[in-house]
Amino acid sequence: MVEHFVNRLRLLQQYLQDKVGCQAFLVPRVDRYQGEYVVEADERLAWLTGFTGSAGMAIVMPDEVALFVDGRYTLQAKQQVPLDQVKVILSTEMSAFSYLESKLPNNAVIAYDPWLHTVYEEQQWRKKADRLGWQFKALDENPIDQLWLDRPSRPLDPIFLLDYQFTGKSRLDKIEDVRAALLKAGADLTYIGSPDALCWLLNIRGNDFPFTPLVDAMGFLDRDGFVTLVIDPIKVPEEVQHSLGDNVKILPETEILTFLRNQKGRKLLIHAPSSPLWIQQYFSKEQLIMGDDLIQLPKACKNATEQAGMRLAHVKDGLAIVKFLHWLSQNADPITELDVVDRLEAFRAEGENYRGPSFPTIAGCGGNGAIVHYRPELKTNKLLQEGALLLLDSGGQYLEGTTDITRTIAIGTPNDEHREYFTRVLKGHIALASIHFPKGTSGVQLDVLARQPLWQIGADFDHGTGHGVGCFLNVHEGPQRISKAGSSVPLQPGMILSNEPGYYKADGYGIRIENLVVVCESNIKTDRAFYCFETLTLVPIDSRLIMIEWLTAAEREWLNNYHQKIRDQLLPQLEPETAAWLMEVTEPV
Repeated sequence: MVEHFVNRLRLLQQYLQDKVGCQAFLVPRVDRYQGEYVVEADERLAWLTGFTGSAGMAIVMPDEVALFVDGRYTLQAKQQVPLDQVKVILSTEMSAFSYLESKLPNNAVIAYDPWLHTVYEEQQWRKKADRLGWQFKALDENPIDQLWLDRPSRPLDPIFLLDYQFTGKSRLDKIEDVRAALLKAGADLTYIGSPDALCWLLNIRGNDFPFTPLVDAMGFLDRDGFVTLVIDPIKVPEEVQHSLGDNVKILPETEILTFLRNQKGRKLLIHAPSSPLWIQQYFSKEQLIMGDDLIQLPKACKNATEQAGMRLAHVKDGLAIVKFLHWLSQNADPITELDVVDRLEAFRAEGENYRGPSFPTIAGCGGNGAIVHYRPELKTNKLLQEGALLLLDSGGQYLEGTTDITRTIAIGTPNDEHREYFTRVLKGHIALASIHFPKGTSGVQLDVLARQPLWQIGADFDHGTGHGVGCFLNVHEGPQRISKAGSSVPLQPGMILSNEPGYYKADGYGIRIENLVVVCESNIKTDRAFYCFETLTLVPIDSRLIMIEWLTAAEREWLNNYHQKIRDQLLPQLEPETAAWLMEVTEPV
């Protein structure tokens, strides 16, 4: 299998030499929407190198290939790519352009696909170009697309409407809100390049992307409240088009050039970090207004209906995972990681309005759990072994909402090292879950709370502490985030985030505790507005892994109250045997 990737790399290098004439070609792991999940036809980095992570970029040079990944994927990348051909580099240790600077001469030509790089990226490139004399060359066609002879077709599944009972706000009301923001920005139209933003705005969903109910489409909203939906018309059923109304125009992608060229004199608002360079090139500098994405923030602040839907989705998800955990505790037969994935999916599928996983389930036993975004496959599939830890990170898509939960489970009796690090991770989790913070606080200011118990002993984790989560949309969304380099956007009521500190020992084990939380008004009596988190996830934490004597009274109270909430919500809907098990594992500590 590795030979396939070696051959593809050599073919691309020859193509670049013969037909492009460049010293480097950039291959990011994104599509034209800059999203995490891409349709199969856009998995160019995986086709070329074998790396299947959700973030990364390869730089292909005539005699060298480098793959840049973040801390989540260093182990995975080294397992997947041909290491004699591809050098794996941790992006936090060396940036792609620092690497290029050490390799390329002045006046080098760097080629790229303008659909796959943003306006913001280009702004950063220009700084390098001015200093080093590099030339950045936009290609009309992606070379990989020319070499990928069996490239899959784009999906043609029909889109569908999401009912008001799930959205809590009509399409027309959302459009009016965004139109008002557009007028305030002084623009005539704005580009909508994120499928989740487009789906939220129009209250539509689809089946085009894996693990998330998005539509393979882009759009434009103008100052008069008209939406141009750029999509293959075959994907829009007649009843959906009728429901969307006269202010939504369906535009085939083959006509987008004509549409853009007809915007002479109109001002386009674009969000530089997410808008592709391909769109920008059809507007003059005088026509472009760089500003905030007008949809991401209102989408992130869930309304009352969406919050209620997310709570219901977590009840359904909690029931499924509790049933799974009970099954796991009672099963004496050999169980593999893939068995875990299949069995958990079967329990989730019993839930009403379930639409599939929200991301590939991570079920890593022992050393596999130390690979942050590990995905079990036949060649890596492990048996669950006595004395090991199972890291289980999974989520579901329900019409009511999206879930994401991680639990670390002791298989048999855990050792003292497991318990020490688990307890430190738990203390960080509780510190973040129970904090009250003033209005205006951003996630980057809270991140240290989840890390402090690990920092005390010189330990840390190489991923963010919390990401935003959509409502029957992306399991990872912005603009909110909790991390060392997190978003500066203040946390606001209705935002949903994960709380997921962890610890990973290479080749040993992985520990992570993840719940979803929603930002709420605090009950603290003060003359300032304060917020807090309400935990949504309803699954017990494995008390066998906790060093109870290390918990403060306040931490024990939090844990006991959390487990009581789980009992209150789930016990009435469980079979007696499973209910008895849940009562046992959630006894007060």
